[in-house]
Order: sequence, then structure tokens, then C-alpha cells
Amino acid sequence: MKIKTDNIFKVIELDVQVEKAFQALLDAPLLTKLTGTKMEIDPKVGGTFSAWDGKSKGFFTFLETNRRFSLTWTHSEFPEGQFSTVIFDFETTEHGCRISFNHIGVPEEDAGWLTETWKNDYWTPVQDHFAVATAVKN
Repeated sequence: MKIKTDNIFKVIELDVQVEKAFQALLDAPLLTKLTGTKMEIDPKVGGTFSAWDGKSKGFFTFLETNRRFSLTWTHSEFPEGQFSTVIFDFETTEHGCRISFNHIGVPEEDAGWLTETWKNDYWTPVQDHFAVATAVKN
């Protein structure tokens, strides 16, 4: 059976070095604190992850330090056996870094709520964390 899919794409700018952002997005204790849900991450190719109290899980398919990592990713709300791909790209900017996020192959019926979940439960806490860190530093 063929499932219609959609992509979720987001670009964020942070006032921190690429290295700090990259490390933070692979730091399970920090992400657990920021999201308020249990995160487990084994950041290496073939390493597994579990996020949002086990609702999302998968494994790393690529990891180039401070440049890119990608994951094969599924969610408990997806049809059984449906996996997607999540890619995080990092680049240095004049004031810090840019992260390009692409979640490819999301089942079409899940794209709306999942877009909001990524925004509200992941990206907003991450951006707030770095905004506070930058304010304290200055």
C-alpha cells in the first residue's frame, strides 16, 4: 500500500557557534530538560535514539561532526512499519550558526500535528535555551 507523504522543513539561526549547537542537539540530558520528555541518544552511525518518552525512535544513518546528522525516524502515531528521514545540517554564519532541518517522508495525515510538535516542543525550547545562554554571556 502506498502512503502519501509530506516534508517538514525549518531553518533556524542561533547566536552560538556551530559546535555548541551540534553538541546540544545530541545531548540527551539537555534535550530531556528542555523538552520535558525523556530523550535517549547514542550519537554514532547505527546508534539508536528514543524521544518524546519513547513515542519517536530510530537510528543514526549519517554523522559528520559539526556539519550534518541524519536519522531514520518513526513515531508511534505513524502507520506500522512507516519510517521517515530526519536531516539536520549546520553551517557557520556571521553571528553564529544556521540549522536547516528537513523531515522527509512524514505520512500526510501526520504532517500538521507533527509540524506543530517540532515547533512547540523542540525548536522553541532549543531557541529559548540559546537565547538565555547568549543573554547571560553578554
